[in-house]
Amino acid sequence: MGRRPKVTRAAVLDAARTVFGERGFDGATLAAIAARLDLSPSALLRHAASKQDLFEAAMQPRAGELRLPVEFLADVDAARSDPAKVLRRVGESFVPFFEQVLGQTVAMWMRSNALAAAAPDKLPLVFDRDARPTPPQRALALVESYLRRASRAGRLKVRDPRAAAVGFLGALQAHVLLHRVARAIDPPLALGRYLDTLIDVWLAGLGPRAKERS
Repeated sequence: MGRRPKVTRAAVLDAARTVFGERGFDGATLAAIAARLDLSPSALLRHAASKQDLFEAAMQPRAGELRLPVEFLADVDAARSDPAKVLRRVGESFVPFFEQVLGQTVAMWMRSNALAAAAPDKLPLVFDRDARPTPPQRALALVESYLRRASRAGRLKVRDPRAAAVGFLGALQAHVLLHRVARAIDPPLALGRYLDTLIDVWLAGLGPRAKERS
């Protein structure tokens, strides 16, 4: 039997980041993190002296490595692609991504000893807030650019691509916030069902045959 491949520190931190985001600091265990890597809990302690140390290492802001799931938009042929399919792909990729990032951010906030006294612009984030553009800024720019190109190609009728991009991404984030934070929807609304309706509503107003607004 071959030797088991060595688990890298990057893989350990990625697994820890995922579990802390899903369960929070208190709910996450070394056993749950180790199970993601097919390791024993004690093996994790080679990478961090304690659960707290592992949390701090895993949840450090990451500059330049937070890959956005909507980066495919930069290569979309807006003149030939079906806007409904493009927007659905954005939703299917962005919602799970935002849910994961939100979970990690909440875990960091809940664990921050300075949370009560911290100003909103000092709360910890999973990305470097001083690096420009930030991941949220990049996501907004990618969606805005696609909507602008699709409008120029006559596939959509978008009066204000920036505002439309803000609105669409905001609607995707609302799905996560209403389920995970507000717990307002019980039983949960399937993402596919939500996206079908959202895109129907959007294309009714943004389609090439939509009436001009004064």
